[in-house]
Amino acid sequence: MPNKLMVSEIIDDLRVANEALRRFERLYGLSSDQFYELYSQDMLDDGEHLHDFSQWAGFYQLRQRRY
Repeated sequence: MPNKLMVSEIIDDLRVANEALRRFERLYGLSSDQFYELYSQDMLDDGEHLHDFSQWAGFYQLRQRRY
């Protein structure tokens, strides 16, 4: 039987994801929607920022799945 998420877990996931997304948006001066569009098209130089961009994309995907 698959694990079911509690509403409180979903809310916690969204809170953490939104906080992280806001942090990246302030750091890079780009909305998460704009970032993800560029990221998904390999239009960003992710060599120097690979770790940040990977995390940003992950939090973005988490938020999209939870909404």
